[in-house]
Amino acid sequence: MTETAEDSRDALQGLDSDTDDEDVELDFKCGELRMLSETFIPLDGDTTSESTVSAESVGSRVNSGNSENLEALYGPLLDADQAAAAVPEGKEGLVWHAIVIPDDFIVNGKLVSGLNKRDFDLQAHEIKPRRASLPVTQTQLFSALSKVEGSKGPRFIFNGVLNGWPGLKTFELVRLEFKRSLGPLVAAPDYMKSFAKIWGHHWSVAQEGAAGVAPEIKDKSKIYRATLRAAPWTREGWAPGNLGHVFWFEAQKETPTLQYGCSMVATVGDEKCTAVHMISHRYYVAKESAKDKLTYHSVVLLEWEHGKYCTLVEGAYLNGIGGYKGKSNWYDDRDEPVTALYKALPNEMIQPWLSSASEIRLYDIESRNLDEFKQYIEKYVGSRFTDPHYTFSHPARLFYRSRSHIAQYLINYISRDGNYSEIDRNCQTLAADLCSFLAGKKGVVPFHPVNRFEYNNRAHLFLYDSEMYENKSKKKGMGIFFG
Repeated sequence: MTETAEDSRDALQGLDSDTDDEDVELDFKCGELRMLSETFIPLDGDTTSESTVSAESVGSRVNSGNSENLEALYGPLLDADQAAAAVPEGKEGLVWHAIVIPDDFIVNGKLVSGLNKRDFDLQAHEIKPRRASLPVTQTQLFSALSKVEGSKGPRFIFNGVLNGWPGLKTFELVRLEFKRSLGPLVAAPDYMKSFAKIWGHHWSVAQEGAAGVAPEIKDKSKIYRATLRAAPWTREGWAPGNLGHVFWFEAQKETPTLQYGCSMVATVGDEKCTAVHMISHRYYVAKESAKDKLTYHSVVLLEWEHGKYCTLVEGAYLNGIGGYKGKSNWYDDRDEPVTALYKALPNEMIQPWLSSASEIRLYDIESRNLDEFKQYIEKYVGSRFTDPHYTFSHPARLFYRSRSHIAQYLINYISRDGNYSEIDRNCQTLAADLCSFLAGKKGVVPFHPVNRFEYNNRAHLFLYDSEMYENKSKKKGMGIFFG
């Protein structure tokens, strides 16, 4: 999928630096980013929800561990050894921003100025769970922090279930900033950016923390922003020791299962791939903008020697499926309240999406061949898909082309460079690389001409052990910024 530079830049930024960042307003306009936004921002403008979590009740019940549990949890506190093990020292982990709000965020029936009303149930006086801005009260945040000594001074480790996201559990607090004004959380006009920074420095582990000063909020009426860094392994997978942001949803089993990371290589099977196809489409929108008309998503369809079903491969935003409630265009149940894919998702994969990083998804689907898949696409033209194209079909000629081989190839590929880029690292470049690799064909290029300008075939990334190379995503600083 290709998103515009404006969308990608405004939605998310790498956060490994200690510089002040300006706040932004998320601009959901194209492709998967538009779809993902619907999980957080009601299209009808409704600001209430049955799925909320009360500030008073947070921490009174434990998240039960299923994907539909929306409860937030703050604590219990970890001892020093537990905290150090949960978040080892290092700057490589994924970085998140959470909005830290006053405990009394509703006064006289009105939300404190500067907060997004879509994140709160005003009638129930509650924070809505699983919001993009990760709202948390000041008491909730500080009640979940444990102090542990590090090589450069004390560190402060968060433990809980942040804003009801079961994949967001342990972090190091690395920075606190205060909001300079109580206006809406939107970007300042360009002409004001030189002198109107929205967030001001309050505390950081590198400055005050290194001097032995613990984080503290004295002016409890202000809005703050917490920068939280996860364990170093989070940049490489959803669980420690299980390398690779790649998952395989085996939906055609009697009991659908989902596997991810390098551990799935031994269990996904050894059936051989017989044919490979590239398909591209636009996402259906009732009234397309100019950007919508330029936004194409490309996928790869794999046929197997057993002829019972196909597998669809797509590259997209990291945590896009976990952040989108397991809704996938490739299954009929996409619009059901709870999909089979969502039921199969493990807790660690349910996190807000990250548009500066990518994951690779493999779906076993009912279509047994390309012709049946075309029928599926046609069924949803005008509701899910627009302008489908079938631009490449070829027998799979790679000698080692079993399911387990392909799983390993894709893990190698994404683990070498897990970044997402609208120009040279996206669904279309993955589709071109994978088709040329499996078919043994030269001259396979991304679908849209815009993605061909800087395209260089990187099929070699499928072959080599990524752990013997430096991960480019570590150098580029993958991180997340919401709010």
